[in-house]
Amino acid sequence: MLKSEVTPVVLMNELIKQKKELENILSKYGVKEPDEIEKMIENGDIPEHPSYEDYLSALALKQNIDELKKAIEEILKGI
Repeated sequence: MLKSEVTPVVLMNELIKQKKELENILSKYGVKEPDEIEKMIENGDIPEHPSYEDYLSALALKQNIDELKKAIEEILKGI
């Protein structure tokens, strides 16, 4: 396998890993988006700790997922 063929595979594996991690956090709170966790904290529906840390992690994961999708898309365009 060529290095150029390995890169998309590595990125796809990372994308899947991060999506699973994000899904685990969101399902913990029964929500679909990270912002919903923040709203629950603001409304006093859930305690700030560790919910706020989970919220920040979910935001970072969502951003990473979006960036990985863009990188994979760019690679696939070049094939």
